[in-house]
Amino acid sequence: MHPISIGVDFGTSNTVIAMAGADHGAAVLKVASRTGQAAALPSILCFQPSQPDARQRPISSAGTDAIADYIARTGPARLVQSMKSFLGSKSFVDTRVFSHTYTLDELIATLLQHLYDATGARESLQRSALIVGRPIEFAGAAPDDDLAQSRLKQAFTSAGREVDQVRLEPEAAAYAFASRARGRHLVLVADLGGGTSDFSVVEVDADGEQPSIKPLAQTGVGIAGDRFDYQIVYNAVCPALGMGSQFRPESKPLPIPLWIYANFASWHQLSMMNNRQTLRHVTDILRFAEDKQAFEGLVHVIRNEEGFTLFQAVSRVKQELTTHATTRLAFKAGAVEIDRTVTRAEFEQWIADDLSRITAASDRALQTAGVSPTQITHVFMTGGTALVPAVRNIFARKFGAEKLVGGEEFSSVAQGLALMGAHRAAP
Repeated sequence: MHPISIGVDFGTSNTVIAMAGADHGAAVLKVASRTGQAAALPSILCFQPSQPDARQRPISSAGTDAIADYIARTGPARLVQSMKSFLGSKSFVDTRVFSHTYTLDELIATLLQHLYDATGARESLQRSALIVGRPIEFAGAAPDDDLAQSRLKQAFTSAGREVDQVRLEPEAAAYAFASRARGRHLVLVADLGGGTSDFSVVEVDADGEQPSIKPLAQTGVGIAGDRFDYQIVYNAVCPALGMGSQFRPESKPLPIPLWIYANFASWHQLSMMNNRQTLRHVTDILRFAEDKQAFEGLVHVIRNEEGFTLFQAVSRVKQELTTHATTRLAFKAGAVEIDRTVTRAEFEQWIADDLSRITAASDRALQTAGVSPTQITHVFMTGGTALVPAVRNIFARKFGAEKLVGGEEFSSVAQGLALMGAHRAAP
């Protein structure tokens, strides 16, 4: 296929690139790695010091190669993940990787360069429109939208190609739905990824040669799969690592600050905790902790950068609970061994407030569009979090299970972005 448009869905957990041609079809580019090919590049970087001259920029790898390099490391290594979660954060200016400083857009640009090389997309990028997705609302407590989009665009420019269009991810998912549909539909698109949950109510007319998409309302909330991981760590891991216990720096005992556990339970925050200031603070608390072994487990994970191993274990729990009522969480933090059963009922209780906020965001989309659930003909669910049973049940109860459609949950946004560019370029 001769591409006229390229779509890139830079995600919190995975990044996907797709191409669309004049035939109005879209195809995902396979990502090559040392172990094979895949449809997505995990949004992960591993940095290792340059040999033999550590003064040079570190050597980087991405995706599954980055994971393999980090696990097999015999010397210093730094893992960077969930970069998208920082896009709207004014407090994130840069980070140190060994003796070198990286801004956020430089980190993302590094990932994109690996993506282009692993898919062989560089040549096509020079002669095709580049369409990039963004969430309706970026992740974070108070994300700066202008800053986030500016950083996103700068990352692509630094990677070698300016962006032609930045389009909303749920709208792109609607294009993917329309490319496979026939007739006219009123669709609620639910794009449920790693960092954000976005909703779009769209009118789809797929009777002509090119489908027509008319967005009626769009809403979003910075809650999705990463937040579910947070709840597992906070509720199932942190209590074993001293949360709720005390330390006694003076005569009066004090509770160990909860902000330490709040950061620890968030992967993108935990990955930044191995710094001099935080280590000094938690080491001081350890000296006076009443439950030294438990809190030492937390310090051990931070100091030895074992957060990736922790969140791998947590991710397995979440995945297992999509098909099983119970599973086991096993993780070792220094001298602390965590081995406990996690039930789907527990998990759903932990994420109940997050589910309520996701529900409220979808309700706002319907209210803004002025439509009722009975008027919706299809609910198109995409993104990895769409596979969580508790999430699917929200929409099954409200709209009816027969209206839920999906497929290609991890790649539909990238395909839709490419199609958007191709349709705009079509005569």
